[in-house]
Amino acid sequence: MVEPFTEEYLKIMEYKKIPVEAMKQLPMPMNLIKIAPESYDLLDSDLKKDGFGNRQHFEV
Repeated sequence: MVEPFTEEYLKIMEYKKIPVEAMKQLPMPMNLIKIAPESYDLLDSDLKKDGFGNRQHFEV
C-alpha cells in the first residue's frame, strides 16, 4: 500500500491527472496498491518465427 498523501502518492496523483484537492475532500483517501513483480512470463507464438521459444521467463 502506498501511504496516502506521501511524495510517492502525490506523484501518482499528478501522473494520473487526479486533483489532490478532490482527493482530500473524500471521506476516506483512495487506496493505492504498489505491485513489484518478482518474475515475468511471456507467451508469444510470433517468437518462434525469429528462432526463439514461444514461452519466455524472466526473473527480476
